Amino acid sequence: MQMTSGYVYIPVSNLQSAAAWYTEHLGFKLVKEDPMFLELRAEPGIRILLITNEDGITSHMHYQAGTQASYGFTVTDIIAAYQHFIDTGIEVGRISHYEGTSFSFHDPDGNVIELWGDYKVG
Repeated sequence: MQMTSGYVYIPVSNLQSAAAWYTEHLGFKLVKEDPMFLELRAEPGIRILLITNEDGITSHMHYQAGTQASYGFTVTDIIAAYQHFIDTGIEVGRISHYEGTSFSFHDPDGNVIELWGDYKVG
């Protein structure tokens, strides 16, 4: 078996407004509309599926050291991304240098998202 790509489901309260937010702030493009979900994609093939969340559940975890995102994305310039979010009024967490450079923020539904700048495997 060879995997070719991946996707994550992200629980949101309003599909259309969430799609607009992910398009504006993370560069995703809407590629499929279904009554149950919207599929968005970004280069290089990153896929997310926005699904209506009627239970108020968000996609992050709480553990002893704090809150941890359930998903994240790598970017080419983490400092520019950090400044972009500050400039657009999105509250960001502090920059971390653990296993690479990263920071987290929330989408409008309270889902924690993490961006990594120089995460390396191996």
